[in-house]
Amino acid sequence: MPDPVPSADEHLIKVEAVGICGSDMHAYVGHDARRPAPLILGHEAAGTIVGGARDGTRVTINPLVTCGTCTACKAGRENLCPTRQIISMQPREGAFAQFIAMPDRNLVEVPEDVSLIKASLAEPLAVSWHAARLATQALHPSMEKMALVVGGGAIGLAAALALKAMGIEDRHHRRTQRHASCLSGGHMSAEP
Repeated sequence: MPDPVPSADEHLIKVEAVGICGSDMHAYVGHDARRPAPLILGHEAAGTIVGGARDGTRVTINPLVTCGTCTACKAGRENLCPTRQIISMQPREGAFAQFIAMPDRNLVEVPEDVSLIKASLAEPLAVSWHAARLATQALHPSMEKMALVVGGGAIGLAAALALKAMGIEDRHHRRTQRHASCLSGGHMSAEP
């Protein structure tokens, strides 16, 4: 494939680290009609800006490209933007490539002391943190705080870590056959 040519509001990023998401695997085996072949997959990425005023800046990528001007975007609900695009879905190629073009607003600078491999985890960690935050906000204040994280994949494990970071102490460190972590009474536990 030819290298992408960034538009006026975009930067060319040399991809240096990219994660493999479950959605990439589903597309690869043909189980995702939204990602028909041929298509470059990959949306959990980090790299370095090539050229322009920010040349050499290390960044991680928000894969959701939106207009930034519609009512949904202005309300902070970019996920509802009627023209939203996600890299690794047509018409935007993904990050399993040497280069990707992305709008400046989709780039977050990575500090020098953070590896780009770790930075490529920003998107799935953000998804998990957002889910954990919404779950804890949805609980009625008078109810006992309990949550159940089902699934031992990247998002499930990161959600359990996010809940722990929100002050819920992990008392058990074993995985169950079902890969489920249970949050009960303010303490994380893994029940068989």
